[in-house]
Amino acid sequence: MRKLIYAILVGMAALLVGVGLAHPVVGHAADVPVTGLSAGDAIIKDSNGKVVTGQGPFDRYQSYSVNYNWQIPDGVKLAGNTSTVSVPAGLEPNADISFDITDSTGTVVGHFSIKAGSSTGTVTYNEHADSAVSRHGSLSFHASGTSDNNNQGNGWTVNKIGWISGMEPQGAPNELAWNVAFNSASANIGTVTITDTLGPGQTYVPGSVYAPTGSYDAKGNFIPDSGTLTPAVSVNGSEITFTFSNVTKAVDMTYKTKPTLTNNEGKWTNTASASNGGSVSATVTWGGNGTGTGEGPSEVTLTKTASDGTKLPDAIYKLEDSLGQVMFSALKTDENGQINLHMITPGDYTLTEVTAPDGYELNTTPIKFTVVAGQKPIQLNAVDPKATPTVPTPDKGSLLIKKTGMNGVALPGAVFTLKAASGEVIKEGLETDANGEILLPDLAAGTYTLIETKAPEGYTVNSEPITVEIPADGHEVVVPIKDQQVTGGSETPTPNPQEPQVPGVTPPTKPIEPTTPGVTPPTKPGVTPPTKPTKPTTPGVTVPTKPIKPIKPGVTPATKPTTPSTAGTIKPGVTGSTSTGTTTPGGMGTDSRSNARSVGHAGGSGIVGQARNANGTAGMRAHGQTMTRLPQTNEQTSPWAAVIGLVGLLGVIVFGRVYRHQD
Repeated sequence: MRKLIYAILVGMAALLVGVGLAHPVVGHAADVPVTGLSAGDAIIKDSNGKVVTGQGPFDRYQSYSVNYNWQIPDGVKLAGNTSTVSVPAGLEPNADISFDITDSTGTVVGHFSIKAGSSTGTVTYNEHADSAVSRHGSLSFHASGTSDNNNQGNGWTVNKIGWISGMEPQGAPNELAWNVAFNSASANIGTVTITDTLGPGQTYVPGSVYAPTGSYDAKGNFIPDSGTLTPAVSVNGSEITFTFSNVTKAVDMTYKTKPTLTNNEGKWTNTASASNGGSVSATVTWGGNGTGTGEGPSEVTLTKTASDGTKLPDAIYKLEDSLGQVMFSALKTDENGQINLHMITPGDYTLTEVTAPDGYELNTTPIKFTVVAGQKPIQLNAVDPKATPTVPTPDKGSLLIKKTGMNGVALPGAVFTLKAASGEVIKEGLETDANGEILLPDLAAGTYTLIETKAPEGYTVNSEPITVEIPADGHEVVVPIKDQQVTGGSETPTPNPQEPQVPGVTPPTKPIEPTTPGVTPPTKPGVTPPTKPTKPTTPGVTVPTKPIKPIKPGVTPATKPTTPSTAGTIKPGVTGSTSTGTTTPGGMGTDSRSNARSVGHAGGSGIVGQARNANGTAGMRAHGQTMTRLPQTNEQTSPWAAVIGLVGLLGVIVFGRVYRHQD
């Protein structure tokens, strides 16, 4: 039994393996990520080339072209893979369409195909599509609308449509059918001539005419009645004439032409006119075209060396395109001194060094190069010279001190000391000149402190230190300092010495001719008459005075001595004033508020005093007031009394227990 079960299991396993081997594994092409081939990306045009995107519904009797512009990202593998093309709603191909997609050189890079009535088509790429970058292209094919918008019922005179009626085995059309209908009202119009003018790219197929009779319903549908008419046909170049006799019913004639294709697509137009009035045109389109192009990738290598040929790593470059747009901002040379650029599309470029390797000078000369599709790799070279070591020059500046009075008058004779930020004396004894200035050139950049140590005569020292910051750019720092005049003085401007002026020269003037002096005639002197002399007076006599009798010297009387006053006590803090009372001892804490001080123990000011009274109490003062405590005895508790009491208590307890035990 076990052997039977084992055999069954082995047989089932073999059967499963055989079934698996009987079905070969089929690889499916990957769908390439592409932009521009969706229904929403399509641009729709009518037969006249007018854009009608989004203007549906689209007429089934009209021809439209559906156009796309697509793009594929770089680095995506295309060979053997596909992209899906979506047809906008309301449109469909009226025949199978198939054509190649080529690049600018005519090389086939893919193939497009779509079935009649389908809503999607497929682009299949080959290996030639993989060798380019920036791959993009266009795709266009013809389609018809799906709506019956041109329903004219049965009141029209002549109408015409066309379609593809035959295809080559490889998928190209080889026959077109044209339908010319007239007399839709089925009237008795007798003889009718239809003239049809063929457009370029087609020839009439003799014997292809078929003209059934019948009627049209209200919706414009032809209903044949099994009758036919045979017209007389004449061909004159592109003009074909169909002559019908005894027309009493509606006629739905068709005939065929052979089309000619150009670049895998065609557009054919015919115009028909009826002798009883009316003219109409129709167009048949087929196929499409597609382009796929890209830029051939190129390789560019920059090698960076020193003047002696040493390879230089860590040089940094930026890459710009022809418009000056920076494509890469930090391309760095590797250990071999190289920068390798891959997949560079054709165009003009510039490499510029932005950072030189350590120890080398920056080479600012731009390196321009041009990439052409399909060219061999480009080799570029650049050299950086070694940097010349430079000894740094200490950063220095200068300081100008301007000393003036408060009124702006320059003050010579002011003396200053200059210290560093650390406190170190840099210069001292700096004295202002006649212009009140001190110039200190070539000071190292940094922070300093300027201190005036001596003021000019008649002025006070400005002792406030002045912090001065000397910049490293060589500029001169001006520090104005003013001194206050000593009280009571006056600031007299000290005139600044000036260069002596060259005395001016007064040009000599022409002498004036002397004039002849005039002659004044003499006048006759007047005669003064003599006056009469006065009579002399008699001189007076001075009377002598009587001498004064001398006074006898006397004795000054003694004054009564004053009674001495009672000695007074000088109040603390009051100079020269006395008090008739007895001074209070300092230990009592007397508060003298006349000078806002508290007199305390040992005469200290502002201290609360304490003194012990004779009765053993202590007088306490706070804020000038004495507070008295209750009398305290000098007795203290004795620890021996507590010990004796405790021993006695223990004895009572022991005695009590012994007594109780005896009972």
